[in-house]
Amino acid sequence: MRRTSRLVLLIGIFLAAVVFIVIALNGIGSGPSGPVASAAPTTADTVIALVDIPLGTVVTQDMVTKQVLSLTGRDADALGDPSQAIGQTARRALLAGGQVHASDFKVSSTVQLDVPTGKRAFAISVNQLTGVGNLVSVGDNVDVLITLGAAAFPVVQVLRDGTITVVTGLNATSVKLPLLLENVQILGTIDAPVAAPANGAAPAASGPPTLSDVNKLLILAVTPAQAEVLLFARTTGTLDVVLRSPLDTDATVATDGVILKTLIDKYGLLPPQLVQTIVPTAHP
Repeated sequence: MRRTSRLVLLIGIFLAAVVFIVIALNGIGSGPSGPVASAAPTTADTVIALVDIPLGTVVTQDMVTKQVLSLTGRDADALGDPSQAIGQTARRALLAGGQVHASDFKVSSTVQLDVPTGKRAFAISVNQLTGVGNLVSVGDNVDVLITLGAAAFPVVQVLRDGTITVVTGLNATSVKLPLLLENVQILGTIDAPVAAPANGAAPAASGPPTLSDVNKLLILAVTPAQAEVLLFARTTGTLDVVLRSPLDTDATVATDGVILKTLIDKYGLLPPQLVQTIVPTAHP
């Protein structure tokens, strides 16, 4: 009996100890009203511009840094790590000390012109052929070329009485001038409106870009003198733009332009051969 009583006593002491340990463990991290939740973060890493980053600039490592900001002073779409900005092309001007956002590198559907000091905004119309497949966008730098037809270079004959006669048929080849303007920045683009589906049909599913005849307006930043050149060129010829790399926006190239004679002399184009047909004379 004594051995049994001792065993029961030991078992009771053991169970009491276990209950005490369980209660103690449940009490750790608990308050009067239950478990204490972890505190919500109040700060976050934020990308900051170290220098002014002009429109169209490719962001490099020395242009941005990372700071810890309070969530109350941090913009909603601000980037959290400089690697998210490095290598991206700025689609709007960024100021030193300002937060860098994901939207700073996206093309906005809303045209907001910020004309640089000393420049003017000038619009030209391009399509998928003359405008690099309509893929040029805000912040890109382009070169502008012009193609003029024979009518822009008439051949004239001055008669003895002083009158001038335009000779037709002698210069039917179009003439392409050298690069008209170099390193011109695009301030904005305006796409033609998309036609609504007929009879309430559902819009077509999105897919890869396709070619169309829809024109697109490019708003260019030019000097007043360049605006005069573009106005004359726009009314007398066809304008094309070629896209430049963002890494060579300061480079200029001297070109000679191309006419048919250039293609024959320099590039080996074969000139057309005159075909003569002898018509037999009818005998009586």
